[in-house]
Amino acid sequence: MKVLIVHHQMKLYGGAELVVVRLAHYLQEHGHTVRILAASTSRHEEYEGLDIVTPPKQISWHLWDGAVSSLIEIGQVFWALYKLCREHADDYDVVNPHNFPAVWTVPHYKRIVWMCNEVPDLWHRDHANIATHLLKPGKLLDRHIMYHKSPTAIVADSTVAETFYARYRIKPRIIPYGIDGGFFAQPVNVERQNFTIIQPSMISPSKNQMALLKAMKQLRPIISDIKVIFAGYKEQTPYLKQLEQYVAEHNLNAVFTGQLHREELRVLYNKAYIAVFPGEGQGSWLGPFESLAASCPVIISPNLSCAGTIDSLGTVSDNLVQSIQNIHSNYLSAKAQALEGRKFVLNNLTWDKFGARFLEVLEGASK
Repeated sequence: MKVLIVHHQMKLYGGAELVVVRLAHYLQEHGHTVRILAASTSRHEEYEGLDIVTPPKQISWHLWDGAVSSLIEIGQVFWALYKLCREHADDYDVVNPHNFPAVWTVPHYKRIVWMCNEVPDLWHRDHANIATHLLKPGKLLDRHIMYHKSPTAIVADSTVAETFYARYRIKPRIIPYGIDGGFFAQPVNVERQNFTIIQPSMISPSKNQMALLKAMKQLRPIISDIKVIFAGYKEQTPYLKQLEQYVAEHNLNAVFTGQLHREELRVLYNKAYIAVFPGEGQGSWLGPFESLAASCPVIISPNLSCAGTIDSLGTVSDNLVQSIQNIHSNYLSAKAQALEGRKFVLNNLTWDKFGARFLEVLEGASK
């Protein structure tokens, strides 16, 4: 079988890109031909052995420069992927787009298996006034396009499945992603000097780092040694500057590490007392389960795509102050829950299980 994977970018290696890479390697290892189309890529050790095709002029993807700039950027990425799809799709049995706008670019006559990490909702911030007005007709257009493409859809969690069905009236299949559980479960000897909280996410308004800083400010009189480590890709954006100014103004013990190698991230999971994911609906599926594999208690927003699965393994709440305080006061209980989460991850969330179930769907769609 020949599978064409389409993803908006492979330049940054985050959670969505990890899923693409693990799937592509699994398919190739089982004798299938795979090509990846993307608007951008980079040199990365995980990409070795993969066939990644980009346009002559690569296009980055940010969505944090304001509504107008973001719409222009989306248009550029869409057009680049649209042309690539028209050039390559006919040579493949099935097309596997990941997320928006990749799924829009696939020719309607092709068999489509859509991996939807999250239902498209491009701005999760109330100050994006232009985007707020455009979002409602944009959702209607999205539903119309997907109705005519009639894809087989895959999501990772029941939370996304409910949102997906509400948007498209298409019932998706639920296939949880894998986790490098064995790697993150390896014990690491670390010295804990503070009540450290980690948020391993790209610095972006959709990841809502500001919510954690505001909670930290309220908690400092109660937890005097509280420290936050933001471990994720960062650029010198207005949002990062806003976060840094807030830290300076309130004299908070917060660190922005930038993107880390997974060995460094494993150390931080072991060093942290809690991993917190207060995102506003965008991504953050892999991080909570990596944390649990390292036996680190987690707090996630109910908006995130893993909320349905995490529900019995960690804390699902938008009240960060209360949730952090509860774990601080009852840490042994939270740690015991995290250990049960570790068992769940190691027994259920493997890349082999994800790949096998995904391959079954691809084979069914290609017939």
